[in-house]
Amino acid sequence: MIANVSGLLAALLYILATVLQVQILYRNKNYRQPMLLVAAAALLLHLVNVVTILRTDAGYDFSFFHIFTLFSWVMSTIVVLSSLKKPLENLFLILFPIAVVSIVTSSLLPSSSQPLSDLGAGVALHIILGIVAFSLITIAAIQSLLVAWLNRELKQHHFNPALRHIPPLQTMEALLFEIIRFGFAALLAVVVTGFVFMENMFDQHLVHKTVLTLISTAVFGVLIWGRHLRGWRGKIALRWILSGYIVLFFAYFGSKFVLELLLGRV
Repeated sequence: MIANVSGLLAALLYILATVLQVQILYRNKNYRQPMLLVAAAALLLHLVNVVTILRTDAGYDFSFFHIFTLFSWVMSTIVVLSSLKKPLENLFLILFPIAVVSIVTSSLLPSSSQPLSDLGAGVALHIILGIVAFSLITIAAIQSLLVAWLNRELKQHHFNPALRHIPPLQTMEALLFEIIRFGFAALLAVVVTGFVFMENMFDQHLVHKTVLTLISTAVFGVLIWGRHLRGWRGKIALRWILSGYIVLFFAYFGSKFVLELLLGRV
């Protein structure tokens, strides 16, 4: 009951915050403060929803759709908090609808895995770092698409009303690579804690996730190197970012989708 009510209210508030952000971008309305207050309330209710569905009497339920809504809450929280000092509000137009979808699916679709009751501190740290890393890289991927769109609009001399509320391209790129550096550091921490605290990172049920995570980490490492030494930006940077993100996405969600929803394994 608590999960359903909190989830419904959170979804409605996310929708309202999205509408307010659209008004800010396209109608030049001064709704920033009300929008942030609505977003904060949505995050609080979403957190209640997440905690309620993850914690069960048998342990923690990390099934596909429950993980989906947990990731969406972490991503939205990071962006809302960061937007107090960084120009990230435009990402709300993508992240808040994703949060709504995650709440609906986690509420309506059944759990597909057995709850875990024996999480040690080290494994819990590994899981938390993984959630943070994936959330940061997702934010970076979305930001990279926004930078690519802004670059195209400027080159084609389009005067979209939303451009009035978007920072200069150099600022957006600098912010993008700041997010990527944090995400890369988190990925390295995930790899290290995985090898330290997990019994065997190359067991049959973990090998695909381990290998894909290592590949993604290498991709973002090369990207940071290329940015620092060769000044990579634009299309080159976009290709590396999206390639690394796609690999990481399949590491986190591709395997869970195949194992839980297609093969029915827990």
